[in-house]
Amino acid sequence: MDSNERFTVLSEHVQLAHRTQTLPAFFAAPQTEREETPAVVLAMHLWGVDASMRAAAERFARAGFVTLVPDLYARLGAPPGDDANDPAPFIPLARRLTSVDIDAAFDASVRWVHERYPLARIGLAGFCMGGRMATARASGYATTFSAVAAWYGLADIDPHAVDVPLVGSYGADDTGIPVEQVRAFERGLEVPHDIVIYPGAGHAFADERRDSFELRASEDSWRRTLRFFETHLRKT
Repeated sequence: MDSNERFTVLSEHVQLAHRTQTLPAFFAAPQTEREETPAVVLAMHLWGVDASMRAAAERFARAGFVTLVPDLYARLGAPPGDDANDPAPFIPLARRLTSVDIDAAFDASVRWVHERYPLARIGLAGFCMGGRMATARASGYATTFSAVAAWYGLADIDPHAVDVPLVGSYGADDTGIPVEQVRAFERGLEVPHDIVIYPGAGHAFADERRDSFELRASEDSWRRTLRFFETHLRKT
């Protein structure tokens, strides 16, 4: 366990007020939470709120961050994502998610957090598809999110327009996100940022449940992300 991951964790499935219905979400928090405990909204990856996303939420919580993972596939009839390897059933569901839908889910998550932790600064994080969702909201969402973290996900946005501090972790062998694309994005950033491309790492290098997992890259990316969130979310 990293020295930053020091808290006992409480976790449960919760329901968020969302439009005229409710939205399921996975919640994890340090046992010693207070009203100013910093928070993370975690954007799910392609496989939904599966074991990997729940583990990531609990890892943030062990480091002292209240974490909420809204289920964007709720009511879309998604199959279980735990240990799924075939993306085919999930791709059509992901394509049905609009920016309006995603923003509504994130807004519901932020409201839920602030009702319980009114002084919390909130970060937005995501892996893969969730990383694209997170980086897309690194511009124009500074009143909502105090920092953004992305693992191998990058939205097509103007880096000069980014107004939220951003930490990003990418694999040099990720065929879906060319290294030069990441470098060009990094060169245009004018906010505090920490971007690393890991040699020998491919897509999903931080997912312990997949063959693509790379321990060194994963651990370093978590160390950097937690440090970045401590800097930008933790009130002193």
